[in-house]
Amino acid sequence: MKLEHFKRLASITDYYFYKRIKQKKKLNRGRFEAPCWELRKEILRYYKSHKDSDGSFKEAIEYIRKEGMSVFPYMFRNKYDYRNIRVFRDIESDLKYVKYDAHNLFFPSEMSDKDVQICYSNLQIEQDLLSPHRYLSNKFNVSANDIFLDVGAAEGILSLSVIDKVYKVLLFEVDERWIKALKKTFEPWGDKVQIINKYVSDENSDTTITIDSLINTFDTNSIFIKLDVEGAEKKALEGAKKTLTSSEYKCKAAICTYHKHNDYEDLSQLMKDISYEIETTDRYMLFIHDLDIKPPYFRKALIRCQKGLNY
Repeated sequence: MKLEHFKRLASITDYYFYKRIKQKKKLNRGRFEAPCWELRKEILRYYKSHKDSDGSFKEAIEYIRKEGMSVFPYMFRNKYDYRNIRVFRDIESDLKYVKYDAHNLFFPSEMSDKDVQICYSNLQIEQDLLSPHRYLSNKFNVSANDIFLDVGAAEGILSLSVIDKVYKVLLFEVDERWIKALKKTFEPWGDKVQIINKYVSDENSDTTITIDSLINTFDTNSIFIKLDVEGAEKKALEGAKKTLTSSEYKCKAAICTYHKHNDYEDLSQLMKDISYEIETTDRYMLFIHDLDIKPPYFRKALIRCQKGLNY
C-alpha cells in the first residue's frame, strides 16, 4: 500500500509500526500491499455473516467501523496525541529523550523527533489502564525482592517503570539501535541493571541464551519474567522450564500472546501444564502486522502467570 493511504486510513501510532516493519524488511509481498481498507472491509464483511456469539468483539468491531484500523481498536487510545509530547536531546550522548515520570527515557539518535513522539505515544497507549497489552495490574505486580527479566526490552520503558521497586533488572535486547539508548536510560542504576545483547531462546550459543543458564547467578529466589519476543515466546519458555518449575524459585511471568494466530491457546496450555494459573487481560489486539492474519482476527494480547494465584 502507499504510505499516504496508510496515514489517512490508520492511526498515526500504527503508522509508526508500519514504518518499523518495513525498515526491518519483514514486509515483502502480502497483506500491506493491499490498502488497509481492504482488510477493514474483510473484517466487517466476516462479522456481518458470522455472529460474534458472546459479544466479545463488539467494541472492537464498532471502533474499526467508525474510526478505522488500529492495533488497539478501542476508544481509550484516542485520548493520546503524539503532538503533545516534548522531545529533548542530550548534548553529551546526542541521544533524544522524553520525560517519563521523574526519569529520562532515551531513544536512538537516528530517530526523528516525530518518530520519538509517535513511538512514545504508542507506548502510552500500550500500557494504558484499559489496554489489553498492559503487563501489570494492582493484583499482578512486581515486589521488592524480584529480579526483573525484561525479555525483548526495546526502549526499556517497563523496566524503567519498576526500577525503584525491584531488586535487580536484566534487560535482554539484540537490536543494536537500542543498546546505547538503554545504557543511557539506566545509567543512574548501574549497580542493579545488566544489559544482555542476546536472543533468549531454548539453547545457549554465541547469539542466544537461556534463562535456565542464568539461575545460578541469581541471588534472590523471586523472579518476574516479562516476555515479548516477536513470536519466539515458546522457545524462550522452553529455555526457562527448569526455573519456572523449580520449587526453589517464586516466579511470575507476563507473556505476550498476539504475534501468531494460535499463541494464546498454545502458550496458555504450556503454562498450565507446568502448574501455573493464568489471568487474561480484557479486550483484544488486532495485530494487522501479521501477514497471515485470519478469522477471528482479534487476539488476546497477553497472559499473566503465577503459581497458586487466585485471581
